[in-house]
Amino acid sequence: MADETAFSLNKREFLTGMVAAGAAAMVPAAAFGADDRLVFANYGGSWEQAMRKAWMDPFTKETGIQVVSASGNTLGRMQAMVEAGKVEWDLVEGTPDLASVGIQKGLLEPLDFKVIDRSLMLDRPEFRSDYMVPGVILGRLLVVNQKLGPVPPEWPSLFDVARFPGKRAFWTKADSGLLEIALMADGVPADKLYPLDLPRAFKKLDTIKKDILWFETVTQSEQFMRDGQAVMGLLADGRAYNVKNSGGPVEILPEASILLWSVLVVPKGAPNKQAAMRFLSYIYTVKAQTAIAMEYNYGPIMQKAIDQLPPERVALISGGPSTKGKGVFLNSAWWNENLERVTEQFLNWRLG
Repeated sequence: MADETAFSLNKREFLTGMVAAGAAAMVPAAAFGADDRLVFANYGGSWEQAMRKAWMDPFTKETGIQVVSASGNTLGRMQAMVEAGKVEWDLVEGTPDLASVGIQKGLLEPLDFKVIDRSLMLDRPEFRSDYMVPGVILGRLLVVNQKLGPVPPEWPSLFDVARFPGKRAFWTKADSGLLEIALMADGVPADKLYPLDLPRAFKKLDTIKKDILWFETVTQSEQFMRDGQAVMGLLADGRAYNVKNSGGPVEILPEASILLWSVLVVPKGAPNKQAAMRFLSYIYTVKAQTAIAMEYNYGPIMQKAIDQLPPERVALISGGPSTKGKGVFLNSAWWNENLERVTEQFLNWRLG
């Protein structure tokens, strides 16, 4: 199963993508598609399969426009294509960083909101832009071992090693949400998190530093929780449900979650941008949003779609009612400006 970590982006990955894409741009581009075909660069895997079933195939059936998936959807590759004037993608899925940097560098086409009706979109200011729309809501969830018994679904539980002894599993990336969690566990209100008080966050993390198991990959995160090496962890939503659905001895507490979202953009010079607008128009219907939530545990970006889901499905989706008032959205604008600086401090703290 794909998971939200596929939507992660950092400066190193961006630069690596630029180098690879720069070389690729030296090769003549493939022939541009006709109006009855659009190329959608996405994350592939089981997530692409879910999108194909819920979005792509029904869209093709309705419009006759074929949707072809492409891989390697990095900011660097998109920038190289645009700057070389050889854009082969019509639509790109990525992180909020893809949109914010793309806007700054003039890499994106403005979206046609005469075609795309976003009036039913969840009302969040970070979702509104002339150049992107959110795709789905995804998250990182608090997962606990069943042997602990009932655990309050709140962040202070992670730091209560006296009541809940054992290792905690966390990702090695600074923007995993751990700094935000430390501050909330220390009493900072969710709406007062940014700019992050880093000294206060590290001081709180010091209280459990010796109890942390760091994972480099999402596969490791599953292993730590499934094998009982860690009794608590912050896991990507898809990975958390992988552990539970495969018989792992865990409970998932979605009330304690860090929320993120994907973005969809049209690169400047896209050969079939009108087809891309029509596809975005299709996935911004209640029917399509409901369909994707039935195929995957990512949350739809329309309340009316959530209302259409059966209760057992609503309980599983990221950003659903169980997180209302509790799930915290990462501030992508703040992280985009501070990622390199905070990553260095985070690494120094981990190794210190």
